[in-house]
Formats: sequence, C-alpha cells, structure tokens
Amino acid sequence: MQLIEIEPCFWELYKNSEGIYLNVLINMSAISWEKTMCLDEQTIQQYLTQGKDFIDGLAKRIESNQFRKDYERFYSYPDASKKQKEGMLQAFNKYKATQNNSHLT
Repeated sequence: MQLIEIEPCFWELYKNSEGIYLNVLINMSAISWEKTMCLDEQTIQQYLTQGKDFIDGLAKRIESNQFRKDYERFYSYPDASKKQKEGMLQAFNKYKATQNNSHLT
C-alpha cells in the first residue's frame, strides 16, 4: 500500500495492486470519524484525468452526505476491508516518518 495524495487533516488517497482507496475524515463539532472506501474504475479514471482537485471535491461531497445521512443514496463505494485499512495505516505511518525526518535535516 502506498500513500499517493493527501490533504492533511481531511483526506488521504492510497493505492496498491488491487485498487485505489480514499479515506475521508468527517468532522462534526465534537465528534469525528473516518469513512474509508474502495474507489470504482470510473472514479479512478476521473482522478487520473482530473487529479487532486477531483478527489478534493469528491471528499467534500462525501463529508456533506455523511452530515446529511444520505451517503448511501448517492454513493455505492464498498468500504475498505480491515486488511486494507491496516495497509493504509502502515503507509501513512511511513509517510509521517519521512516527513518528520525531512524536518530534522
């Protein structure tokens, strides 16, 4: 698993040989949670042609739909598995370590 794009404190985009995964941090006042999903081929193609701005807009729409509790009405992305989420966490920790090391030099 590899972290390929990030908007700190909002979303992260990961990739492995099986697909591309989006992790969105949903913030509602005193509570927050993560929505982690596997992107479909159409969404992956849109990302490949439109780039980071496309993912940023998608993450904002997903967050908004989570607030309104109508996510399932608009999106059918399957949730990432526990194994996929573990791989994402490892990739994020690796990214964070390289960021910390670059600040030390």
